[in-house]
Amino acid sequence: MNLLNARGRRLAVVVAFGLLLTNASAKTLRKIKLPPPGQSVSIEGKLRGMDDHKEFSFHGNIGTKVKIELTGAGPLRGEVTFPSGNHEGGPGGGVLDQTLPETGQYRVRISESTMGEAWEGNFTVEISVAR
Repeated sequence: MNLLNARGRRLAVVVAFGLLLTNASAKTLRKIKLPPPGQSVSIEGKLRGMDDHKEFSFHGNIGTKVKIELTGAGPLRGEVTFPSGNHEGGPGGGVLDQTLPETGQYRVRISESTMGEAWEGNFTVEISVAR
């Protein structure tokens, strides 16, 4: 007895594939907790080429002064996406140094800078919160 017709099987495959993609992207997003005021936290990662990137998220409160800096084996690019969808960042070490304008979930994306030569290697993200 055939429980699913061809259309039902296609729908099941599409749903299963969508769940796999959602699960795969969830694994690439690492949640972090902002440090207490006057302290910092360092996060290490590895990039494996121009097409690779790493993403982190944190919950931030309006009025919190946050600084995010990158160091790595080659040129890096960092971008912060605010809860509203606005974003800030660019190539180089300083990704963000400002008072957070919104409360909610922030995302930090780290990748190789396209302004430099391709490389593979380790990087460090340092996030500090001012007193």
